[in-house]
Amino acid sequence: TETSTKSSYGIPVSFGAGVKVDISDRWSIGTGLNYTILSRQFYGKYTQINANGGIDNSLSSDIRNVQQYVGIPVNAFYDMISNERISLYAYAGGSVEKCVSDKYDVLSTNIVHTEKPKGVQMSANLGIGAEFKLGQHLGLYVDPSLRYYFDCGQPKSIRTAQPLMLGFEMGLRV
Repeated sequence: TETSTKSSYGIPVSFGAGVKVDISDRWSIGTGLNYTILSRQFYGKYTQINANGGIDNSLSSDIRNVQQYVGIPVNAFYDMISNERISLYAYAGGSVEKCVSDKYDVLSTNIVHTEKPKGVQMSANLGIGAEFKLGQHLGLYVDPSLRYYFDCGQPKSIRTAQPLMLGFEMGLRV
């Protein structure tokens, strides 16, 4: 149980792989697979309930919560400028992510509690970007964006506390 109104949040970190397929001279569709780690720390009370419904253990401590998500983004890209070396584009789309791990560490002990969140996290995004072509089918990209995370009943995180966020992605694209 969280007993403080203050949580400190870590910077969300994501890794992923994606593909982008041209559907015309200026339009393309992209998708992939992303892995994201979210973290926060708060002060709370840990209560261990036994099989009979009685309390076995109860203590207050700082608690660290780490969530891991796996998601599938889908984006539509419009090339504003494109040649054999660089592409400047605008994009919009969304993502569906599933929380695959929700772990709580009671920091003053060795107690670890895990939960299995239900449902998925949905988000929408729009941004601009640049892709520097390294070869015929490989590019290095930089994508700043604005993303909104919808209220989908997911565990408390930076996404539920501040659903509208600026994002910055970079990586390799096939």
